[in-house]
Amino acid sequence: MKRACIALLLATAALSASAQETGPMNVFTDKGLFYQLPLDTVTVADERLFFRDGPRRFDHAATAIDSITFGDVDFQNAVLYIDTEDGRPVTSREEWKQAQFRMDGGTLFPDFQAEGRIRGRGNSTWSWYNYGGDPLIYGRRPYKIKFDQKQRVLQMNSDRTWVLLANWRDGSFMMNAFANEVGRYLGFTFTPHNRFCEVWLNGEYVGLYQLCEQIEVSGHRVDIGEGDVLICLDADDGPNLSPHATNNFWSMTYNLPVAVKYPKDEALTEAVKKEVRDDLGYLEYRINSHDLKSVRQQLDVRSLIDFLIVQELTCNVELDAPRSMYMYRTADRVWHFGPLWDFDAGFDFDWGDMYRGHKYFGSQKLLYGTNPLKPNYSSGTRFFLAMFASKDFTKAYKERWAEVKDALVDTVFTRLDNYRAQLKKAIRRNDERWPIYHQSNNWWWGQAERIDPDEEYRSLRQWVEKRIPVMDAAIRKYPE
Repeated sequence: MKRACIALLLATAALSASAQETGPMNVFTDKGLFYQLPLDTVTVADERLFFRDGPRRFDHAATAIDSITFGDVDFQNAVLYIDTEDGRPVTSREEWKQAQFRMDGGTLFPDFQAEGRIRGRGNSTWSWYNYGGDPLIYGRRPYKIKFDQKQRVLQMNSDRTWVLLANWRDGSFMMNAFANEVGRYLGFTFTPHNRFCEVWLNGEYVGLYQLCEQIEVSGHRVDIGEGDVLICLDADDGPNLSPHATNNFWSMTYNLPVAVKYPKDEALTEAVKKEVRDDLGYLEYRINSHDLKSVRQQLDVRSLIDFLIVQELTCNVELDAPRSMYMYRTADRVWHFGPLWDFDAGFDFDWGDMYRGHKYFGSQKLLYGTNPLKPNYSSGTRFFLAMFASKDFTKAYKERWAEVKDALVDTVFTRLDNYRAQLKKAIRRNDERWPIYHQSNNWWWGQAERIDPDEEYRSLRQWVEKRIPVMDAAIRKYPE
């Protein structure tokens, strides 16, 4: 770590003395994070940093200060160097390659070295690699890493398994980060952290990646234990598209594709899988009865409400398939929705342009419309939206939305703005290596519009800012 700043034990008086400093205030936190703020926007009390203009707080909790500097920061982004044992590219999602890993933590994070393995991961971002022979179409592939020993990575809790997300479709590079920060704002029990690093693979620069936790059962991730369950509702992992997998089944009432992620391997016997299917089927039966009191006995209803807010907020059409929709069951035999995962198909992504173009933000179409019982997307969403037949559930949903909507944009984009400040140079380097294009009417004549990452990020914020009142107007019309 190459951070050069003075560690301070701060109280309110100390901040007042520093107010004569010029330039932005650079706050480094105890989590290895960074905020760049105008001097008049924050208050320090009890060594913790708060916004002055209201109850918004960093990372959904008061954040302990590590150190503060003033003026511009010349950020050096974290860089991960990966060298496979055979020196060859990673070309398989099934076969692991032995590799050496070295992290240069840059301005914010500790360096480390480790041994482990690497393989490919993902679905469309892996399968559509080099589509049509064009190396700029899905050219940056996602990876999964497994260290030989647990490793603390970019100040995240120690674990062996990590994910490198390519975020290939996303010109802003912040769509998954946005969803994660909304999850933190709403208070999901576990939401993957947002960390970023540039990657060199066998001496070749392969671009900027989002490095985060794998969705799995672990003490600092999905913290459940023996007898508990983690499932993913996902068409790609379900019986139709993964017919040879032994961990999947169709659900009993809504015919959902279900993949059991925990228990796994030898622990996932046919008897265990049947028990999971039966228990989930009983939850489906309760939901289909629309009796909120009955549903509460088997489901954390707040988690469903927050889950549905996130899906509509991001216009995540993958809800309909469904894909990447996680649930888990705790020791009290109550099901919960989450963790959140995979949102780069949202934000009104243009699916008609999905192979060659990367268009987002075209409209403010709603998944649920003004009546979730008659949604704009109806196949896979029936299970998720069935509880709107309950007046009590609809009332609770409206109350929760009213509680969280006003501070959401400022709170979440405060965090995203500072990710962007850290990544400014890295995003430009990535853009030089992997430019992204909008498809144009003249595409087939060799002309296309290149996406500017900064403009795309501005479009992301503008789209979200407009979506809040659109959702608000629709939610007010939900029938009770």
